Amino acid sequence: MKKILFLTTGGTLSCKETEDGLVPELKGTDILKEVPELQALGKITVQDICQLDSSNLIPAYWSKWAEIIGDNYSDYDAFVISHGTDTMAFTASALSHMLINLGKPVVLTGSQVPLSVANSDARSNLELAFSVAASGLPGVYIAFGNKVIKGLLAKKIFSKNFNAFESVNESPVLYFTKKGVKKNLPSREVVGGFRVENKMNPHVLSITMTPGLEPDIIDFAVNKGYKGIVLACYGAGGVNTETENFLPAIRRAIEKGVRIVCITQCLFDGVDLSLYPMGILAAQAGVESGGGLTLEAAVTKLMWELGNK
Repeated sequence: MKKILFLTTGGTLSCKETEDGLVPELKGTDILKEVPELQALGKITVQDICQLDSSNLIPAYWSKWAEIIGDNYSDYDAFVISHGTDTMAFTASALSHMLINLGKPVVLTGSQVPLSVANSDARSNLELAFSVAASGLPGVYIAFGNKVIKGLLAKKIFSKNFNAFESVNESPVLYFTKKGVKKNLPSREVVGGFRVENKMNPHVLSITMTPGLEPDIIDFAVNKGYKGIVLACYGAGGVNTETENFLPAIRRAIEKGVRIVCITQCLFDGVDLSLYPMGILAAQAGVESGGGLTLEAAVTKLMWELGNK
């Protein structure tokens, strides 16, 4: 039987109703008592890390959690993390960057409805997460609803629907349908020894391009000390190059050592800075292409690269 370390961090799954609304209160042992069938999927050890609404997470938490996984890596076969849904995709992306040559499962899950409420999705999500953990499939994943998604590809697309997450630009690792299970399993081969590189530079700003946005927002970010900017651009990677020309401000920022990465506001297909003049000019000014990265993956990747390199 696989040894699984269950790390709890709060979120809706562990919430109880209070006068102030839903507040995360359930600990890991409480969760296992409510879902005793999990014990059949592995020898589970609980470690309660925190009890937070995931909206309150900051990059320092990701670094600490990666360190905990690193410290316990040789003692366990897999790791399951209960987490709030709002920033789960950010955490999954951050851990994907920080856990190098990961040879074991690290599975995040949560729920849209608290475990303590009737008809909650928490029980099925936990069973899915622990099943993936017991499978030994290496990598960081989100197990939620009817999907198992690679950590770097996950995005929350519904605020209430039980199938809250989607896999962007690649099929889910597992997808459950009425006709059966569809699989897109990654390789189990791991090249190199496992290590943790968990430094994160939080000084990364995301800016969404909108009609009428003024270029001095770039200068403002630089003056405030941001070292990286993720530009969520139009379509294949467009920025305004006429009335509100962003190129001079972009050049000034890059000359000061600020990295600027372009992603698309579209959910699928990513950016192609070689397609239109706006993208070509931005690339010539020094903007980096984020390719098919989600906002979550681009922000955490830039934080990680700035922190470790």
